[in-house]
Amino acid sequence: MVIYLHRKNKLLINLIIFISIVGLIIGSGYIISYLKYNDYDLVELETLKVQNKLLQDELDSIENLKTIKEDYIIGKVIIRNIHEFYNEIVIDLGSDNQIKEGDAVLNSEGLIGIVYKVERNKSYIKLSSSDYNISVKINDTYGNLSAGKITMLNKYSDLKEGDKVYTSNYSGLPENIYIGEIESISFDNENLGQTAKIKLIDNHNLNYVAVIVGAK
Repeated sequence: MVIYLHRKNKLLINLIIFISIVGLIIGSGYIISYLKYNDYDLVELETLKVQNKLLQDELDSIENLKTIKEDYIIGKVIIRNIHEFYNEIVIDLGSDNQIKEGDAVLNSEGLIGIVYKVERNKSYIKLSSSDYNISVKINDTYGNLSAGKITMLNKYSDLKEGDKVYTSNYSGLPENIYIGEIESISFDNENLGQTAKIKLIDNHNLNYVAVIVGAK
């Protein structure tokens, strides 16, 4: 009986030691992890890195707009609703800045939208990827851009994939602003004209935009 109790106590002691060691290992890992993720200097440094990257992106956006030849005002995008992501944006320029309905809005590549509503300190922009109607031209052919497609193209026009799409002056916009290029071409249901699907300028990352002023 004494031998059995002795062995039992020994096993119990070994078990306690084992549990203690495991607990120490787990606990030390937790402490190291805690210290690592609660090092306020480290957190502050990482925060500054993120802020610096955001500022650099903004500076790059503004710098890229300097390639635009027309007279323009730079505006900052202040609202972009996730539910209207490809339809509209709101910028921090308005009637106080001489912005008017129908003004063209560009990024460094070309047209990304049209001003459709103006308040004193902000303006609402319909993006070219929305269902807003924009008169465009491809070579010598004119059509109507809406929701990424150009309709009303002449049936006999010689169009092909890769052809560049530009603004026309029929909608009151400055002429020959780049919009995108043809991805595919088809005939409409009545076989009276052609329809072209367009690869538009990328409008995912819009921090700053340029509004063309004095065009009318």
